[in-house]
Amino acid sequence: MIKYPIIPVAQTLILSCLNFDFFDVVISPGSRNVPLAIGFASNKKFNCYSIVDERSAAFFALGLSQKSKKPTILICTSGSALLNYYPAITEAYYSEIPLIILSADRPEYKINIGDGQTINQSNVFEKNILYSNSLKQDCSHATEEIIKSNLQKIVNYKDDFSKIEKLQKSIQTNNEEIIEIAFNLSINKMQPVHLNVPMEEPLYEFVDSPSINVKVKKKIEKTPSIKDLDNYYNTINKASKILILIGVSDGDILSKKSIQKINSCSSIIVMKEHTSNVFNESFISNIDRLIGPIELQSNSDFIFDELSPEIVISLGGMIVSKKIKSFLRNYKPTKHFHIGNNISKDSFYSGVKHIKITANKFFENIILNKSNSNYFDKWNQLDISKLDLHNRYMKVINFSDLKVFEIMTNWIPKKYNIQVANSTPIRYFQLFDLKNKNMMFANRGTSGIDGSTSTAIGNSVQNDSPVLLVTGDLSFFYDVNALWNNHIPKIFRIIIINNSGGGIFKILPGFKENNLFSEFIETQHNLSARLIAKMFNFNYTQVSTKFGLNLYLRTFFKNSKKPKILEIKTSSIKSTKILKDYFRYLSKP
Repeated sequence: MIKYPIIPVAQTLILSCLNFDFFDVVISPGSRNVPLAIGFASNKKFNCYSIVDERSAAFFALGLSQKSKKPTILICTSGSALLNYYPAITEAYYSEIPLIILSADRPEYKINIGDGQTINQSNVFEKNILYSNSLKQDCSHATEEIIKSNLQKIVNYKDDFSKIEKLQKSIQTNNEEIIEIAFNLSINKMQPVHLNVPMEEPLYEFVDSPSINVKVKKKIEKTPSIKDLDNYYNTINKASKILILIGVSDGDILSKKSIQKINSCSSIIVMKEHTSNVFNESFISNIDRLIGPIELQSNSDFIFDELSPEIVISLGGMIVSKKIKSFLRNYKPTKHFHIGNNISKDSFYSGVKHIKITANKFFENIILNKSNSNYFDKWNQLDISKLDLHNRYMKVINFSDLKVFEIMTNWIPKKYNIQVANSTPIRYFQLFDLKNKNMMFANRGTSGIDGSTSTAIGNSVQNDSPVLLVTGDLSFFYDVNALWNNHIPKIFRIIIINNSGGGIFKILPGFKENNLFSEFIETQHNLSARLIAKMFNFNYTQVSTKFGLNLYLRTFFKNSKKPKILEIKTSSIKSTKILKDYFRYLSKP
Protein backbone atom coordinates (compact mmCIF):
# COMPACT_ATOMS: atom_id res chain seq x y z
CA MET A 1 0.00 0.00 0.00
CA ILE A 2 1.24 3.50 -0.88
CA LYS A 3 2.22 5.59 2.12
CA TYR A 4 2.14 9.37 1.77
CA PRO A 5 4.04 11.29 4.48
CA ILE A 6 1.87 13.72 6.44
CA ILE A 7 4.70 16.26 6.35
CA PRO A 8 3.64 18.52 3.45
CA VAL A 9 7.13 19.22 2.05
CA ALA A 10 7.92 15.50 1.80
CA GLN A 11 4.59 14.73 0.16
CA THR A 12 5.07 17.63 -2.25
CA LEU A 13 8.44 16.32 -3.40
CA ILE A 14 7.05 12.84 -4.07
CA LEU A 15 4.07 14.17 -6.03
CA SER A 16 6.34 16.55 -7.96
CA CYS A 17 8.54 13.63 -9.04
CA LEU A 18 5.44 11.86 -10.34
CA ASN A 19 4.47 15.01 -12.28
CA PHE A 20 7.92 15.08 -13.88
CA ASP A 21 8.12 11.30 -14.55
CA PHE A 22 11.20 10.95 -12.36
CA PHE A 23 11.00 7.29 -11.35
CA ASP A 24 14.55 6.20 -10.43
CA VAL A 25 15.24 6.77 -6.73
CA VAL A 26 18.38 5.85 -4.78
CA ILE A 27 17.93 5.88 -1.01
CA SER A 28 20.54 5.59 1.71
CA PRO A 29 18.82 4.36 4.88
CA GLY A 30 18.57 6.77 7.80
CA SER A 31 16.08 8.31 10.20
CA ARG A 32 15.58 11.97 9.26
CA ASN A 33 14.80 10.93 5.66
CA VAL A 34 12.10 8.40 6.67
CA PRO A 35 9.18 10.48 5.28
CA LEU A 36 10.86 10.56 1.88
CA ALA A 37 12.27 7.02 1.96
CA ILE A 38 8.98 5.33 2.88
CA GLY A 39 6.94 7.65 0.67
CA PHE A 40 8.99 6.76 -2.40
CA ALA A 41 9.65 3.09 -1.61
CA SER A 42 5.98 2.27 -0.91
CA ASN A 43 4.95 3.55 -4.34
CA LYS A 44 5.46 0.95 -7.09
CA LYS A 45 5.68 3.67 -9.74
CA PHE A 46 9.20 4.37 -8.48
CA ASN A 47 12.24 2.16 -9.04
CA CYS A 48 13.82 2.40 -5.61
CA TYR A 49 17.32 1.20 -4.72
CA SER A 50 18.57 0.97 -1.14
CA ILE A 51 22.33 1.52 -0.87
CA VAL A 52 23.90 2.02 2.54
CA ASP A 53 27.18 3.73 1.65
CA GLU A 54 26.29 7.27 0.55
CA ARG A 55 29.40 7.77 -1.59
CA SER A 56 28.67 4.56 -3.47
CA ALA A 57 24.95 5.37 -3.64
CA ALA A 58 25.65 8.70 -5.33
CA PHE A 59 27.92 7.16 -7.97
CA PHE A 60 25.36 4.38 -8.49
CA ALA A 61 22.74 7.07 -9.13
CA LEU A 62 25.17 8.78 -11.50
CA GLY A 63 25.51 5.51 -13.41
CA LEU A 64 21.72 5.24 -13.74
CA SER A 65 21.49 8.77 -15.15
CA GLN A 66 24.61 8.36 -17.27
CA LYS A 67 22.76 5.71 -19.23
CA SER A 68 19.15 6.96 -19.06
CA LYS A 69 19.94 10.68 -19.59
CA LYS A 70 17.19 11.40 -17.05
CA PRO A 71 17.53 12.71 -13.48
CA THR A 72 17.86 10.15 -10.71
CA ILE A 73 16.54 11.11 -7.27
CA LEU A 74 19.12 10.74 -4.51
CA ILE A 75 17.96 10.74 -0.88
CA CYS A 76 19.96 10.76 2.36
CA THR A 77 19.55 11.52 6.03
CA SER A 78 20.98 14.59 7.77
CA GLY A 79 24.55 15.29 8.84
CA SER A 80 27.74 13.94 7.29
CA ALA A 81 25.74 11.56 5.07
CA LEU A 82 25.21 14.40 2.62
CA LEU A 83 28.92 15.18 2.37
CA ASN A 84 29.60 11.67 1.07
CA TYR A 85 27.63 12.60 -2.05
CA TYR A 86 30.14 15.32 -2.95
CA PRO A 87 32.55 13.34 -5.22
CA ALA A 88 29.70 12.02 -7.37
CA ILE A 89 27.96 15.39 -7.50
CA THR A 90 31.10 17.12 -8.77
CA GLU A 91 31.50 14.36 -11.35
CA ALA A 92 27.88 14.84 -12.46
CA TYR A 93 28.38 18.61 -12.59
CA TYR A 94 31.42 18.46 -14.86
CA SER A 95 30.16 15.50 -16.90
CA GLU A 96 26.74 17.13 -17.38
CA ILE A 97 24.71 14.31 -15.88
CA PRO A 98 21.36 15.13 -14.21
CA LEU A 99 20.85 14.23 -10.54
CA ILE A 100 18.36 15.56 -8.01
CA ILE A 101 19.66 15.45 -4.44
CA LEU A 102 17.09 15.58 -1.65
CA SER A 103 18.84 15.88 1.71
CA ALA A 104 16.69 15.51 4.81
CA ASP A 105 17.65 18.04 7.46
CA ARG A 106 16.81 19.04 10.97
CA PRO A 107 15.00 22.34 11.45
CA GLU A 108 17.20 25.41 11.16
CA TYR A 109 16.69 26.26 14.82
CA LYS A 110 18.28 22.94 15.81
CA ILE A 111 21.52 23.58 13.93
CA ASN A 112 24.59 24.41 16.05
CA ILE A 113 22.88 23.86 19.40
CA GLY A 114 24.32 20.40 20.12
CA ASP A 115 21.83 18.09 18.37
CA GLY A 116 23.28 14.97 16.80
CA GLN A 117 23.68 14.51 13.05
CA THR A 118 23.48 18.22 12.33
CA ILE A 119 25.75 20.27 10.08
CA ASN A 120 25.19 23.35 7.92
CA GLN A 121 23.61 21.63 4.90
CA SER A 122 22.40 24.68 2.98
CA ASN A 123 24.37 25.23 -0.23
CA VAL A 124 26.97 22.74 0.96
CA PHE A 125 28.10 21.98 -2.62
CA GLU A 126 28.67 25.66 -3.44
CA LYS A 127 30.31 26.07 -6.87
CA ASN A 128 30.18 22.41 -7.89
CA ILE A 129 26.47 22.17 -8.54
CA LEU A 130 24.08 23.87 -10.95
CA TYR A 131 21.48 24.92 -8.36
CA SER A 132 21.02 24.58 -4.62
CA ASN A 133 18.29 25.79 -2.29
CA SER A 134 16.63 24.99 1.02
CA LEU A 135 12.91 24.41 1.13
CA LYS A 136 10.95 26.08 3.89
CA GLN A 137 9.91 24.06 6.91
CA ASP A 138 6.17 23.47 7.20
CA CYS A 139 4.42 25.34 10.01
CA SER A 140 1.32 23.12 9.99
CA HIS A 141 3.30 20.05 11.06
CA ALA A 142 4.50 19.82 14.68
CA THR A 143 3.55 23.44 15.35
CA GLU A 144 3.73 23.03 19.12
CA GLU A 145 7.21 21.54 18.83
CA ILE A 146 8.34 24.46 16.64
CA ILE A 147 7.33 27.14 19.12
CA LYS A 148 9.32 25.48 21.93
CA SER A 149 12.51 26.82 20.36
CA ASN A 150 13.71 30.27 21.32
CA LEU A 151 15.55 30.45 17.96
CA GLN A 152 12.75 29.53 15.55
CA LYS A 153 11.50 32.16 13.13
CA ILE A 154 8.66 30.20 11.56
CA VAL A 155 5.66 30.89 13.80
CA ASN A 156 5.07 33.90 16.00
CA TYR A 157 3.54 31.94 18.87
CA LYS A 158 1.90 35.05 20.36
CA ASP A 159 -0.58 35.58 17.57
CA ASP A 160 0.09 33.21 14.67
CA PHE A 161 -1.83 30.12 15.83
CA SER A 162 -4.90 31.55 14.14
CA LYS A 163 -2.94 32.23 10.98
CA ILE A 164 -1.33 28.80 10.53
CA GLU A 165 -3.41 27.85 7.49
CA LYS A 166 -2.58 31.08 5.66
CA LEU A 167 1.10 30.85 6.59
CA GLN A 168 1.30 27.20 5.48
CA LYS A 169 -0.25 28.13 2.15
CA SER A 170 2.54 30.69 1.63
CA ILE A 171 5.20 28.09 2.53
CA GLN A 172 3.63 25.57 0.14
CA THR A 173 3.66 28.08 -2.73
CA ASN A 174 7.28 28.96 -2.04
CA ASN A 175 8.35 25.31 -1.95
CA GLU A 176 6.54 24.42 -5.16
CA GLU A 177 8.19 27.34 -6.94
CA ILE A 178 11.65 26.21 -5.79
CA ILE A 179 10.99 22.58 -6.73
CA GLU A 180 9.77 23.56 -10.19
CA ILE A 181 12.87 25.69 -10.80
CA ALA A 182 15.25 22.97 -9.60
CA PHE A 183 13.63 20.09 -11.50
CA ASN A 184 13.40 22.01 -14.77
CA LEU A 185 17.00 23.18 -14.50
CA SER A 186 18.18 19.60 -14.06
CA ILE A 187 16.36 18.26 -17.12
CA ASN A 188 17.11 21.25 -19.37
CA LYS A 189 20.76 21.75 -18.41
CA MET A 190 21.55 18.07 -17.73
CA GLN A 191 23.24 18.77 -14.41
CA PRO A 192 22.78 18.05 -10.68
CA VAL A 193 20.61 20.15 -8.36
CA HIS A 194 20.25 20.02 -4.58
CA LEU A 195 17.21 20.67 -2.40
CA ASN A 196 17.68 20.67 1.35
CA VAL A 197 14.55 19.52 3.19
CA PRO A 198 14.15 20.53 6.88
CA MET A 199 11.58 18.43 8.75
CA GLU A 200 10.50 18.38 12.38
CA GLU A 201 9.53 15.22 14.26
CA PRO A 202 7.35 13.15 14.30
CA LEU A 203 8.67 11.61 11.08
CA TYR A 204 6.88 8.26 10.98
CA GLU A 205 3.30 9.32 10.27
CA PHE A 206 1.70 8.50 6.91
CA VAL A 207 -1.70 8.56 5.17
CA ASP A 208 -3.08 6.40 2.37
CA SER A 209 -3.88 9.18 -0.09
CA PRO A 210 -2.32 12.56 -0.89
CA SER A 211 -3.66 15.62 0.87
CA ILE A 212 -1.98 18.18 -1.42
CA ASN A 213 -2.72 19.19 -5.01
CA VAL A 214 0.73 19.93 -6.38
CA LYS A 215 0.94 22.33 -9.34
CA VAL A 216 4.60 21.80 -10.22
CA LYS A 217 5.02 21.44 -14.01
CA LYS A 218 7.69 20.37 -16.48
CA LYS A 219 8.90 23.13 -18.81
CA ILE A 220 11.19 21.95 -21.59
CA GLU A 221 13.37 24.70 -23.02
CA LYS A 222 13.24 25.10 -26.77
CA THR A 223 16.53 24.80 -28.60
CA PRO A 224 17.36 28.28 -29.86
CA SER A 225 17.35 28.61 -33.63
CA ILE A 226 20.40 30.28 -35.09
CA LYS A 227 19.29 31.88 -38.33
CA ASP A 228 22.61 33.13 -39.57
CA LEU A 229 24.78 30.06 -39.97
CA ASP A 230 26.19 31.37 -43.24
CA ASN A 231 28.99 33.27 -41.48
CA TYR A 232 30.21 30.04 -39.87
CA TYR A 233 29.81 28.09 -43.10
CA ASN A 234 31.78 30.72 -45.04
CA THR A 235 34.59 30.66 -42.45
CA ILE A 236 34.78 26.87 -42.67
CA ASN A 237 34.82 26.87 -46.47
CA LYS A 238 37.71 29.33 -46.54
CA ALA A 239 39.88 27.06 -44.39
CA SER A 240 42.06 24.30 -45.79
CA LYS A 241 42.81 22.58 -42.46
CA ILE A 242 39.86 21.76 -40.20
CA LEU A 243 39.92 19.41 -37.23
CA ILE A 244 36.67 18.05 -35.77
CA LEU A 245 37.23 16.68 -32.27
CA ILE A 246 34.52 14.54 -30.64
CA GLY A 247 34.49 14.00 -26.87
CA VAL A 248 32.07 12.09 -24.64
CA SER A 249 28.69 11.48 -26.29
CA ASP A 250 25.92 8.90 -26.53
CA GLY A 251 26.73 8.00 -30.13
CA ASP A 252 23.86 9.85 -31.81
CA ILE A 253 25.80 13.08 -32.07
CA LEU A 254 26.42 12.64 -35.83
CA SER A 255 23.90 11.19 -38.27
CA LYS A 256 24.81 9.26 -41.42
CA LYS A 257 24.04 12.36 -43.47
CA SER A 258 26.33 14.51 -41.30
CA ILE A 259 29.13 11.95 -41.59
CA GLN A 260 28.72 11.78 -45.37
CA LYS A 261 28.98 15.57 -45.62
CA ILE A 262 32.10 15.64 -43.42
CA ASN A 263 33.81 12.77 -45.25
CA SER A 264 33.22 14.45 -48.60
CA CYS A 265 35.59 17.29 -47.71
CA SER A 266 39.36 16.72 -48.02
CA SER A 267 40.13 19.68 -45.74
CA ILE A 268 38.45 18.02 -42.74
CA ILE A 269 39.89 15.38 -40.43
CA VAL A 270 37.80 13.93 -37.58
CA MET A 271 39.37 12.72 -34.35
CA LYS A 272 37.25 10.97 -31.79
CA GLU A 273 37.73 8.99 -28.61
CA HIS A 274 36.09 5.71 -27.67
CA THR A 275 33.84 7.56 -25.21
CA SER A 276 32.33 9.45 -28.16
CA ASN A 277 30.64 6.19 -29.21
CA VAL A 278 30.86 7.34 -32.83
CA PHE A 279 32.14 4.76 -35.33
CA ASN A 280 33.39 5.51 -38.83
CA GLU A 281 36.44 4.09 -40.58
CA SER A 282 37.50 7.52 -41.85
CA PHE A 283 37.65 8.95 -38.33
CA ILE A 284 40.83 8.70 -36.27
CA SER A 285 40.17 6.76 -33.06
CA ASN A 286 43.68 6.49 -31.62
CA ILE A 287 44.83 10.05 -31.05
CA ASP A 288 47.69 9.28 -28.65
CA ARG A 289 49.00 6.61 -31.02
CA LEU A 290 49.64 9.38 -33.54
CA ILE A 291 50.65 12.37 -31.45
CA GLY A 292 52.68 10.57 -28.75
CA PRO A 293 55.37 9.30 -31.15
CA ILE A 294 55.68 12.67 -32.94
CA GLU A 295 56.54 14.31 -29.61
CA LEU A 296 59.68 12.13 -29.51
CA GLN A 297 60.86 12.96 -33.02
CA SER A 298 63.66 15.49 -33.62
CA ASN A 299 61.59 17.30 -36.26
CA SER A 300 58.40 17.36 -34.17
CA ASP A 301 57.98 21.15 -34.56
CA PHE A 302 57.92 20.88 -38.34
CA ILE A 303 55.49 17.94 -38.32
CA PHE A 304 53.11 19.52 -35.81
CA ASP A 305 53.16 22.79 -37.72
CA GLU A 306 52.17 20.92 -40.89
CA LEU A 307 49.37 19.12 -39.08
CA SER A 308 48.07 22.07 -37.04
CA PRO A 309 44.49 23.07 -37.95
CA GLU A 310 43.20 26.52 -38.82
CA ILE A 311 39.82 25.70 -37.30
CA VAL A 312 38.89 23.30 -34.51
CA ILE A 313 35.27 22.20 -34.21
CA SER A 314 34.58 20.40 -30.93
CA LEU A 315 31.55 18.23 -30.27
CA GLY A 316 30.33 16.42 -27.16
CA GLY A 317 31.79 16.48 -23.68
CA MET A 318 35.18 15.96 -22.04
CA ILE A 319 38.32 14.90 -23.90
CA VAL A 320 40.58 12.20 -22.41
CA SER A 321 43.77 12.80 -24.39
CA LYS A 322 46.24 15.19 -22.80
CA LYS A 323 48.34 14.93 -25.94
CA ILE A 324 45.70 16.46 -28.25
CA LYS A 325 45.18 19.28 -25.75
CA SER A 326 48.91 19.95 -25.60
CA PHE A 327 49.20 19.86 -29.40
CA LEU A 328 46.37 22.37 -29.90
CA ARG A 329 47.63 24.65 -27.13
CA ASN A 330 51.11 24.79 -28.65
CA TYR A 331 49.87 25.08 -32.24
CA LYS A 332 46.73 27.12 -31.75
CA PRO A 333 43.89 27.24 -34.26
CA THR A 334 42.69 30.66 -35.36
CA LYS A 335 39.09 29.65 -34.63
CA HIS A 336 37.49 27.23 -32.19
CA PHE A 337 33.77 26.48 -32.59
CA HIS A 338 31.93 24.27 -30.11
CA ILE A 339 28.69 22.89 -31.52
CA GLY A 340 25.88 21.38 -29.44
CA ASN A 341 24.27 21.62 -26.03
CA ASN A 342 27.31 20.51 -24.04
CA ILE A 343 29.08 23.30 -22.18
CA SER A 344 31.76 24.93 -24.33
CA LYS A 345 35.27 24.88 -22.89
CA ASP A 346 38.24 26.96 -23.99
CA SER A 347 40.50 23.93 -23.73
CA PHE A 348 43.02 25.15 -26.31
CA TYR A 349 43.56 28.72 -25.10
CA SER A 350 42.37 30.18 -28.39
CA GLY A 351 38.90 31.42 -27.43
CA VAL A 352 35.77 29.43 -28.19
CA LYS A 353 32.51 30.34 -29.90
CA HIS A 354 29.55 28.26 -28.74
CA ILE A 355 27.03 27.42 -31.47
CA LYS A 356 24.02 26.18 -29.51
CA ILE A 357 22.36 23.92 -32.05
CA THR A 358 22.73 20.21 -32.61
CA ALA A 359 25.73 19.03 -34.58
CA ASN A 360 23.38 17.31 -37.03
CA LYS A 361 21.46 20.51 -37.71
CA PHE A 362 24.76 22.26 -38.33
CA PHE A 363 26.37 19.67 -40.61
CA GLU A 364 23.32 18.40 -42.46
CA ASN A 365 22.66 21.92 -43.75
CA ILE A 366 26.23 22.85 -44.65
CA ILE A 367 27.29 23.06 -48.29
CA LEU A 368 31.00 22.32 -48.42
CA ASN A 369 33.07 23.66 -51.28
CA LYS A 370 35.23 21.20 -53.16
CA SER A 371 38.76 21.62 -51.93
CA ASN A 372 42.22 20.72 -53.16
CA SER A 373 43.43 20.43 -49.58
CA ASN A 374 45.51 17.39 -48.64
CA TYR A 375 44.85 17.84 -44.91
CA PHE A 376 42.82 14.65 -44.57
CA ASP A 377 45.41 12.69 -46.54
CA LYS A 378 48.29 13.84 -44.29
CA TRP A 379 46.56 12.65 -41.14
CA ASN A 380 45.27 9.48 -42.80
CA GLN A 381 48.72 8.48 -44.06
CA LEU A 382 50.16 9.11 -40.61
CA ASP A 383 47.43 6.95 -39.08
CA ILE A 384 48.17 4.08 -41.48
CA SER A 385 51.93 4.21 -40.87
CA LYS A 386 51.55 4.27 -37.06
CA LEU A 387 49.06 1.38 -37.18
CA ASP A 388 51.60 -0.68 -39.09
CA LEU A 389 54.30 0.03 -36.48
CA HIS A 390 51.76 -0.63 -33.71
CA ASN A 391 50.94 -4.08 -35.11
CA ARG A 392 54.62 -4.99 -35.49
CA TYR A 393 55.41 -3.96 -31.92
CA MET A 394 52.46 -5.83 -30.43
CA LYS A 395 53.64 -9.10 -32.02
CA VAL A 396 56.92 -9.14 -30.10
CA ILE A 397 56.16 -7.70 -26.63
CA ASN A 398 55.95 -9.69 -23.40
CA PHE A 399 52.96 -9.93 -21.08
CA SER A 400 52.24 -6.47 -19.69
CA ASP A 401 49.46 -3.92 -19.26
CA LEU A 402 49.72 -3.02 -22.96
CA LYS A 403 49.42 -6.68 -24.00
CA VAL A 404 46.43 -7.16 -21.69
CA PHE A 405 44.48 -4.42 -23.44
CA GLU A 406 45.25 -5.85 -26.87
CA ILE A 407 43.95 -9.26 -25.79
CA MET A 408 40.87 -7.79 -24.10
CA THR A 409 39.80 -5.79 -27.15
CA ASN A 410 39.85 -9.01 -29.15
CA TRP A 411 37.60 -10.88 -26.70
CA ILE A 412 34.97 -8.35 -25.52
CA PRO A 413 31.65 -9.42 -27.11
CA LYS A 414 29.74 -6.97 -29.28
CA LYS A 415 26.75 -6.99 -26.93
CA TYR A 416 28.76 -5.61 -23.99
CA ASN A 417 28.98 -1.96 -22.99
CA ILE A 418 32.29 -1.02 -21.39
CA GLN A 419 32.70 1.15 -18.29
CA VAL A 420 36.32 2.22 -17.88
CA ALA A 421 38.00 3.46 -14.71
CA ASN A 422 40.30 6.46 -14.87
CA SER A 423 44.09 6.66 -14.75
CA THR A 424 45.79 4.03 -16.94
CA PRO A 425 42.79 1.91 -18.15
CA ILE A 426 41.07 4.72 -20.07
CA ARG A 427 44.39 5.73 -21.68
CA TYR A 428 45.47 2.21 -22.67
CA PHE A 429 42.12 1.64 -24.37
CA GLN A 430 42.72 4.67 -26.61
CA LEU A 431 45.69 2.89 -28.21
CA PHE A 432 43.54 0.06 -29.58
CA ASP A 433 40.56 -0.20 -31.91
CA LEU A 434 37.28 -1.47 -30.52
CA LYS A 435 36.68 -4.16 -33.12
CA ASN A 436 33.13 -4.84 -31.99
CA LYS A 437 32.21 -1.14 -31.70
CA ASN A 438 31.30 -1.43 -28.02
CA MET A 439 29.68 1.56 -26.32
CA MET A 440 32.09 3.01 -23.76
CA PHE A 441 31.42 5.08 -20.63
CA ALA A 442 33.78 6.73 -18.14
CA ASN A 443 33.67 9.33 -15.38
CA ARG A 444 35.64 12.02 -17.19
CA GLY A 445 34.10 15.06 -15.48
CA THR A 446 36.67 15.13 -12.69
CA SER A 447 38.60 12.05 -13.88
CA GLY A 448 38.93 10.65 -10.36
CA ILE A 449 39.44 7.00 -9.47
CA ASP A 450 36.64 7.11 -6.89
CA GLY A 451 33.26 5.64 -7.74
CA SER A 452 34.09 3.84 -10.98
CA THR A 453 32.69 0.50 -9.79
CA SER A 454 29.55 2.06 -8.30
CA THR A 455 28.91 3.98 -11.52
CA ALA A 456 29.37 0.86 -13.62
CA ILE A 457 26.86 -1.06 -11.50
CA GLY A 458 24.35 1.78 -11.78
CA ASN A 459 24.83 1.83 -15.53
CA SER A 460 24.39 -1.95 -15.71
CA VAL A 461 21.08 -1.81 -13.82
CA GLN A 462 19.74 0.77 -16.28
CA ASN A 463 21.25 -0.88 -19.35
CA ASP A 464 19.59 -3.30 -21.76
CA SER A 465 23.09 -4.51 -22.68
CA PRO A 466 25.43 -6.25 -20.22
CA VAL A 467 28.23 -4.13 -18.78
CA LEU A 468 31.94 -4.84 -18.35
CA LEU A 469 33.95 -2.72 -15.93
CA VAL A 470 37.65 -2.47 -16.75
CA THR A 471 39.48 -0.99 -13.78
CA GLY A 472 42.85 -0.61 -12.17
CA ASP A 473 43.63 -2.06 -8.76
CA LEU A 474 43.62 1.21 -6.80
CA SER A 475 40.33 2.33 -8.30
CA PHE A 476 38.75 -1.05 -7.51
CA PHE A 477 39.94 -1.26 -3.90
CA TYR A 478 39.05 2.39 -3.29
CA ASP A 479 35.41 1.74 -4.23
CA VAL A 480 34.99 -1.76 -2.84
CA ASN A 481 31.73 -0.83 -1.05
CA ALA A 482 30.19 -0.63 -4.51
CA LEU A 483 29.80 -4.41 -4.29
CA TRP A 484 27.68 -4.01 -1.13
CA ASN A 485 24.68 -3.80 -3.42
CA ASN A 486 21.67 -6.07 -3.94
CA HIS A 487 21.01 -4.92 -7.50
CA ILE A 488 24.04 -6.27 -9.39
CA PRO A 489 23.02 -8.25 -12.52
CA LYS A 490 24.43 -11.76 -12.87
CA ILE A 491 25.84 -10.84 -16.29
CA PHE A 492 27.89 -7.96 -14.82
CA ARG A 493 31.65 -8.43 -15.29
CA ILE A 494 34.73 -6.81 -13.74
CA ILE A 495 38.28 -7.01 -15.07
CA ILE A 496 40.93 -5.69 -12.68
CA ILE A 497 44.41 -4.98 -14.01
CA ASN A 498 46.41 -5.31 -10.81
CA ASN A 499 49.97 -4.02 -11.17
CA SER A 500 50.26 -3.46 -7.41
CA GLY A 501 49.90 0.32 -7.40
CA GLY A 502 49.31 3.46 -9.39
CA GLY A 503 51.31 2.44 -12.45
CA ILE A 504 50.49 5.65 -14.32
CA PHE A 505 52.81 7.64 -12.04
CA LYS A 506 55.84 5.70 -13.29
CA ILE A 507 55.43 7.16 -16.78
CA LEU A 508 55.02 10.77 -15.62
CA PRO A 509 58.01 13.14 -15.89
CA GLY A 510 60.02 13.38 -12.68
CA PHE A 511 58.95 10.08 -11.11
CA LYS A 512 61.71 8.48 -9.01
CA GLU A 513 61.98 4.75 -8.34
CA ASN A 514 62.47 4.94 -4.55
CA ASN A 515 60.65 4.17 -1.31
CA LEU A 516 59.34 7.70 -0.86
CA PHE A 517 57.64 7.80 -4.27
CA SER A 518 56.47 4.20 -3.93
CA GLU A 519 54.66 4.81 -0.66
CA PHE A 520 53.29 8.32 -1.06
CA ILE A 521 52.80 8.67 -4.83
CA GLU A 522 52.51 5.26 -6.49
CA THR A 523 50.91 3.57 -3.43
CA GLN A 524 52.44 0.13 -3.83
CA HIS A 525 50.54 -2.78 -2.26
CA ASN A 526 50.11 -6.57 -2.27
CA LEU A 527 46.32 -6.68 -2.14
CA SER A 528 44.15 -9.15 -4.02
CA ALA A 529 40.43 -9.15 -4.83
CA ARG A 530 40.01 -12.87 -4.11
CA LEU A 531 38.47 -12.61 -0.62
CA ILE A 532 36.49 -9.52 -1.58
CA ALA A 533 34.89 -11.51 -4.40
CA LYS A 534 34.05 -14.31 -1.96
CA MET A 535 32.51 -11.90 0.56
CA PHE A 536 30.25 -10.29 -2.06
CA ASN A 537 29.37 -13.56 -3.83
CA PHE A 538 31.22 -13.03 -7.12
CA ASN A 539 32.89 -15.77 -9.13
CA TYR A 540 36.62 -15.05 -9.12
CA THR A 541 39.65 -16.01 -11.21
CA GLN A 542 43.19 -14.66 -11.30
CA VAL A 543 45.54 -14.93 -14.30
CA SER A 544 49.09 -13.68 -14.85
CA THR A 545 50.09 -14.96 -18.32
CA LYS A 546 49.08 -14.38 -21.92
CA PHE A 547 48.01 -18.01 -22.28
CA GLY A 548 45.97 -17.93 -19.07
CA LEU A 549 44.20 -14.69 -20.06
CA ASN A 550 43.25 -15.91 -23.53
CA LEU A 551 42.07 -19.22 -22.11
CA TYR A 552 39.84 -17.73 -19.42
CA LEU A 553 38.35 -15.00 -21.62
CA ARG A 554 36.84 -17.75 -23.79
CA THR A 555 34.23 -18.42 -21.08
CA PHE A 556 34.35 -15.24 -18.99
CA PHE A 557 31.44 -13.53 -20.77
CA LYS A 558 29.12 -16.52 -20.85
CA ASN A 559 25.98 -16.49 -18.69
CA SER A 560 26.49 -17.50 -15.08
CA LYS A 561 24.65 -17.73 -11.78
CA LYS A 562 26.86 -15.02 -10.27
CA PRO A 563 28.59 -11.89 -11.55
CA LYS A 564 32.31 -12.39 -12.19
CA ILE A 565 35.64 -10.78 -11.33
CA LEU A 566 38.77 -11.47 -13.35
CA GLU A 567 41.95 -10.18 -11.73
CA ILE A 568 44.97 -9.88 -14.04
CA LYS A 569 48.33 -9.60 -12.33
CA THR A 570 50.99 -7.65 -14.22
CA SER A 571 54.36 -6.14 -13.44
CA SER A 572 54.31 -2.37 -13.09
CA ILE A 573 58.04 -2.07 -13.85
CA LYS A 574 57.82 -4.19 -17.03
CA SER A 575 54.60 -2.49 -18.13
CA THR A 576 56.12 0.97 -17.77
CA LYS A 577 59.19 0.05 -19.81
CA ILE A 578 57.12 -1.61 -22.54
CA LEU A 579 54.83 1.42 -22.83
CA LYS A 580 57.73 3.86 -23.08
CA ASP A 581 59.43 1.63 -25.66
CA TYR A 582 56.12 1.48 -27.55
CA PHE A 583 56.06 5.22 -28.15
CA ARG A 584 59.75 5.24 -29.03
CA TYR A 585 59.18 2.44 -31.55
CA LEU A 586 56.25 4.30 -33.13
CA SER A 587 58.35 7.45 -33.40
CA LYS A 588 60.33 5.91 -36.25
CA PRO A 589 59.96 8.12 -39.36
